[in-house]
Amino acid sequence: MSQVELLTAFSLSWGYIVIAIIGGVLGYLMRKRKARQKISLGETALQGVAAGFAGGLILLIGRLAGLPPEMCAVLVGLCGWLGADATLMLLQTYVYDKLKLSKPRGEKERN
Repeated sequence: MSQVELLTAFSLSWGYIVIAIIGGVLGYLMRKRKARQKISLGETALQGVAAGFAGGLILLIGRLAGLPPEMCAVLVGLCGWLGADATLMLLQTYVYDKLKLSKPRGEKERN
């Protein structure tokens, strides 16, 4: 991979993560507004960063699965909108199923 291709891939990856961050912030703000709760700048930033992290994981999974870049972008944005908590819960369930692991003690089964 040439330096130009590497830089392009790196820039594209960060672009997707920014999509997740924006989705995470907007989703958080919409949920807070709908519940008529106070919005905190620190919590909003934390939700955005967490959504970016979750979006990065989704991007890696999408690439490993061989999904087209456009589909990866959609999944990353959607998971950002859902928020890190929901996305990581889905990922945890997926990983447990793939690795045929049992749920940790005290964790409720999700249906």
